[in-house]
Amino acid sequence: ELVQYDYTAEQYRALWFLCLGLSRLFPRLPLTVPRDARGLVRERVLSDAEFQRFRGILGHHHVSAEKTDPGPAFDWSALPAQVDA
Repeated sequence: ELVQYDYTAEQYRALWFLCLGLSRLFPRLPLTVPRDARGLVRERVLSDAEFQRFRGILGHHHVSAEKTDPGPAFDWSALPAQVDA
């Protein structure tokens, strides 16, 4: 069982600015996250083909089934609300 503290508003804000900086440094990196058919952030590993096609921001759990980063306390909806806007 994985237990962790909630992320703070300051951590989400810092992550947002990091994402903005990376997108400016790497213009081919769109500020988007993997989504399912319903438009929700994917909670599972991308297939090899999906991984090859995807360009954007990933969590480790999108890459490997053995990883859980950023973990259960991470509120993806806090980031994509800004990222996909």
